[in-house]
Amino acid sequence: MTTPFDPAPYEAAGIPPAEAHRWWTWRLTAEQASAWRRAGVTDPAQATQWSTAHVTPGTVGECRAAGMTASEALLWHEYEFGLADAIALKHQGHTPEQAYDLKRGRKPRDADDPTAPGDAFTSLMAFAGGGDPRDRAHRFITRLGNTDALVIYSYCGADWVDDEAAAWARHNVDAPTARMWQELGLKPSEAARYIQRGLTPMAVAREWWRAGIPFEETASWAGAGLTPEEAVAQRAKGVTAEQAETLRTLRDHG
Repeated sequence: MTTPFDPAPYEAAGIPPAEAHRWWTWRLTAEQASAWRRAGVTDPAQATQWSTAHVTPGTVGECRAAGMTASEALLWHEYEFGLADAIALKHQGHTPEQAYDLKRGRKPRDADDPTAPGDAFTSLMAFAGGGDPRDRAHRFITRLGNTDALVIYSYCGADWVDDEAAAWARHNVDAPTARMWQELGLKPSEAARYIQRGLTPMAVAREWWRAGIPFEETASWAGAGLTPEEAVAQRAKGVTAEQAETLRTLRDHG
């Protein structure tokens, strides 16, 4: 049973009642709220993001000095980098994804570095109806000329050539697999983080199911950057899937 809101401890810490209620809603005590406010974090949702990334009021200044946002800190945490390593790698100019590649002994991938599509691209252009610029498939292939040809072909074969399909294709996810990620409720950028770690949609679904997270909540918690274990802990504290969805939205715009 949730303890009723008591503004007194927050007022004693100098936090106005209206703001105090927001901190309480995110299950942050007056002491925790006061510490985050002293550190310059006045949004309880962002404070929760920092906390989930294992950043404290005492270390958040170091993160900010490095140009790291709460959303980015969550991503470094999701890729299993400690705070010191994340800051050092960021100073070296690496993104979390690139740093993860380096950690696995792979050459860091650069999404802005084009690669020649080769002869397969020409074949796909023929499949799409030649040079007719009005053809939907033709336009789809043209905008994804640097993407793996077989991946592009999977979308053309499924007659799925809209903006959403393009977003999945840019992450090198074929059409059938993209549909499976969609069933989990994940967006292309969210699924890509699991894919980079070698996980399939079924493996991710199984991991969250074993943790006891309801299927309909999985996308909100996973999209917010939490692991299944962290989601279980947050739910036990009373944080809701709706609040996790708020964190997810903040992450998208962080």
